[in-house]
Amino acid sequence: MSKKLLSIFVLTIFLLATVLAGCSSSKNNTSSANETNTQKHQTQKPVTIKLGMWSSSPAEKKIVDDQIAKFKEKYPNIDVQIETIVGDYMQKLQAELASNTAPDIFYLDSMPAPQLMSSGVLEPLDDYIKKYNVDVNDFEPALLSAFQWDGKTYGLPKDFNTLALFYNKDMFKAAGINEPPKTWEELRDVAKKLTKDGVKGLVLSADLARFDAFINQNGGSVYQDGKVTLNLPENAQALDFYVGLITKDKVADTPQNMGEGWNGDAFAAKKAAMAIEGGWMIPFLKEKAPDLNYGIAELPAGKQKSTMAFTVAYVMNKNSKHKDEAFKLIEFLTGKEGQQFVVDSGLALPSRKSMQEGFKEKYPERAAFVDGASYAVPWQFGLYGTKVVDAANKACEALIMKQISSAQQALDNAQKEVGQ
Repeated sequence: MSKKLLSIFVLTIFLLATVLAGCSSSKNNTSSANETNTQKHQTQKPVTIKLGMWSSSPAEKKIVDDQIAKFKEKYPNIDVQIETIVGDYMQKLQAELASNTAPDIFYLDSMPAPQLMSSGVLEPLDDYIKKYNVDVNDFEPALLSAFQWDGKTYGLPKDFNTLALFYNKDMFKAAGINEPPKTWEELRDVAKKLTKDGVKGLVLSADLARFDAFINQNGGSVYQDGKVTLNLPENAQALDFYVGLITKDKVADTPQNMGEGWNGDAFAAKKAAMAIEGGWMIPFLKEKAPDLNYGIAELPAGKQKSTMAFTVAYVMNKNSKHKDEAFKLIEFLTGKEGQQFVVDSGLALPSRKSMQEGFKEKYPERAAFVDGASYAVPWQFGLYGTKVVDAANKACEALIMKQISSAQQALDNAQKEVGQ
């Protein structure tokens, strides 16, 4: 071999070795980076998040269990432990918050929410909502607003229920009534036709959680702009109509006067042809009166449509040591993937508007609950919650028992009792 050819051969071998070495180096670097990332993921310290909920039905517990199982598929390094608080939920929760032993996230009902939101024990979620691009506009406004205080959001609603009119289809048919009432006047007329043979047309409880819907339908309110407004004239007119169905028209009565514990018992026992209740009536009736032929309609309207929105949110403990992980759990439970379990169960309504059509398709007979969400008023009265409810209930009871004859006077007394 000539010196010239030898030189070319050596140069070629050198260049080939350099290229191969570079490829090997690049491959090793990439492999090393992947191994580092994998190792980092695998050795990331597991985090435990505690979720607090009240003692609920087995069906609701199953929803949460299934949601958590799905969540752990996405976040294997976040362990979730459920703490079921039995007995007086709020009393025990507040004790845990005071002793810094409360769960990282927990259920909070809309009624007592203002007390906790204003006390500084909850973590505002706004920064996390922004960080994780959570679409809060997909929540029903009435639900989200129940967990907002002083311009901050403290909870994301997990589900909800509204009130609707349950009616006995067989009794309607026997009385020649073709469809459920749509107005107050129709409600009274239909109830008259159905009141016979020891059956009342309607069962009504002396409970603000029921007659507040009538107050709102009449253009009234119980709480407005931070003030208790129990004794508005519109409120008195609505309460007069509500109680008048019992005392004047004799077409309705309380479940207690029917010898029953609550509206559901009276309706299931066929002592009343109609009842005003929420979606919780469905599983109750399935067990209590499985053969009852009934329908569900939106509440009859007064001056306007209105119903109540009863909702619960997931909120975050201010002292949680793992707030990002805690919010990831809240985000999942209240997001579309987590809400699908709510839809599938049918136990309550999904809090996201985008999931509600799917709920109606799955349960068309329950459409009235979903349709009422757009005009529902949250069950909440600021920092006066318990006082307002107690005073209003006493006013209604006094009217039913004829201890006082004027709805306006009864509500004036209630307003004074609240202290406003």
